[in-house]
Amino acid sequence: MKKVVLLFIAAILFVGCAEEQKKWRIGVSQCSEDIWRDKLNRELVIGGYVSDNVTLEFLSAEDNDQRQIEQIRHFINERVDLLIVAPNSAEKLTAVIDSAYDCGIPVILFDRNTNSNKYTAFMGADNYLVGKTMGQLIATQMGGKGTLVEITGLKGSSAAIDRHRGFTESIAAFPEIRLISSELGDWTQESGEKAMNDVLSRETAIDCVFGHNDRLALGARKVAMARGINNIRYYGVDALPSPGGGVEAVKNDNLVATYIYPTQGVELMRLALKILQGEKYERTNLVQSAIVDKTNADLMLLQDKELQRSSSDLETVYAKLDVYFSQVNLQQKIIVACIIVIIIIIILAVLAYRFYLAKVIVNEEVAKDVVAPADTPTHESPFLERFRSILQQNLSDADFNVERIGEEMGMSRVQLYRKIKSLTGTTPVELLRKARLARGKQMLETTDKSVSEIAYDTGFSAPSYFAKCFKDEYGVSPGEIRNN
Repeated sequence: MKKVVLLFIAAILFVGCAEEQKKWRIGVSQCSEDIWRDKLNRELVIGGYVSDNVTLEFLSAEDNDQRQIEQIRHFINERVDLLIVAPNSAEKLTAVIDSAYDCGIPVILFDRNTNSNKYTAFMGADNYLVGKTMGQLIATQMGGKGTLVEITGLKGSSAAIDRHRGFTESIAAFPEIRLISSELGDWTQESGEKAMNDVLSRETAIDCVFGHNDRLALGARKVAMARGINNIRYYGVDALPSPGGGVEAVKNDNLVATYIYPTQGVELMRLALKILQGEKYERTNLVQSAIVDKTNADLMLLQDKELQRSSSDLETVYAKLDVYFSQVNLQQKIIVACIIVIIIIIILAVLAYRFYLAKVIVNEEVAKDVVAPADTPTHESPFLERFRSILQQNLSDADFNVERIGEEMGMSRVQLYRKIKSLTGTTPVELLRKARLARGKQMLETTDKSVSEIAYDTGFSAPSYFAKCFKDEYGVSPGEIRNN
């Protein structure tokens, strides 16, 4: 019997070795969606190829402070292992990012800062230097005199604040340059068009326009050209080499120059992995930048074409390797499962034989008055009943999580996870989410409350996240349930 038990233990250890590694979960909170951030997201995925235990979840706030706050709260509630954030507004996002940091989640600020020192690391360009460099270039090419318009990025974002400060300080050294206006934009081409329309309604004698990114500058150019004003020179920032980007605009003479604001998603992922793996890292990581003009635009486009080809090849290879290793892992799991089944059959057979022998001994030794012990009562059903009762009592509490359940059950997070997983085949987090969704479905069918009210009443941090989870669980949206 001892040999059988040892064999069973060895099989369990083998299964543990064969299981997949725990995956690091990284939440990426982007302030907006555009070609620059799409490129960054693709590079983060490629950077994750060096590790087989990283999963990424991307959310975009679409330039909405409150939406980004809700999305970061979602990542906090999900207890992601690391958070990468590009804050839409330095002031309004500070509190929730501080909250994530205080919860023990490592936070990497990328591209933009907050008004706090509560973050693990920062990566991005020096936006003050970006504005200062472009101011010096423009002033020099203007010959130190003329009229100038600045179109800024989103109000309150650290990038726009720092670029404006560097730019205005730089041109202040040229008293014959007149800054007509610093118009407010929001990083989109449409806001650049609106800003230029506002400026041209007041004054048309403009020599140069500096946009805080290429889209703002190109939006301004589109409006001026439509009015027949074609003698203005335009400058931007970003220098994306993709079609329609700043480098192509320089090559086609739509921009005089732009400033490289690199995405560096692969390096960002390397920084994240260093933090997760407990390796040494730099807290401040400034990326290198340079000016792109007519002299180097062709070279930049050629380099990007080669880089895109290499990235495409890498993604193809990774996809094939992923399929191969998935097949290998499946084969290993089948073999392990067969071994476990055989071992369980052997153990059951041995136990049955021992029980038979014990029964014979009892029958033959009545004189010894051997009484078999009563069956040990099971405690699994009361345990699950108590677990479900605690869930139902706290569904409306958005801060209620697995740690709180463990506290009320008198168990650690790990103990609770193992117990629930062994009894139900699923995790406490999944059961909590399913319970909240079930309550939400019941409320949709039996009350007149709005979807937003039901989302908050069932403990979801945002109606949009409730709707997504609901659609994933039931295959229909909350609105469809309500309409039916």
